[in-house]
Amino acid sequence: MKYRDLISSLFWLAIGLTLSIWATTYQIGSLVQPGPGFLPLMLGILLILFSLALLFMARKSFRKAKGTAEAPSPSSMSAGWKKVGYAVLVLIFTAFFFEKIGYLLTFFLLIMFLMRGAAGRQGWKVTLLVAFFSALGVYLIFVLLLEQPLPRGLLGV
Repeated sequence: MKYRDLISSLFWLAIGLTLSIWATTYQIGSLVQPGPGFLPLMLGILLILFSLALLFMARKSFRKAKGTAEAPSPSSMSAGWKKVGYAVLVLIFTAFFFEKIGYLLTFFLLIMFLMRGAAGRQGWKVTLLVAFFSALGVYLIFVLLLEQPLPRGLLGV
């Protein structure tokens, strides 16, 4: 953990607090009958908890290091930005083709391209298996179990 983890944990703590406070302006409801403020409140609380955990770990490791943190090399920063740009492009294409080729095929391709490019060079076997079972899981949960219509696209699935 480095200094940036300390800063990011404080940032997400502020976002979680803001979201939780904002959610109380709406009716919260209960676990059985949630109101419009229930989901933002729960997300805000989760953000607070996770950011506090990250803050604790970052502070603990920051004390151990005591100034031994090294600045990231420009080449590693460039590679990181390339991955971010790649992921954003994949998400834009996903949004564009979502209705045209259908949700399941788009989701399959999204997982496949993200695993091959943005998440490191995963092998084809692992990539195809994860993409297939992710799309199958989405189909089972949303179409069969929850009976939610998803855009069918070319395959009609």
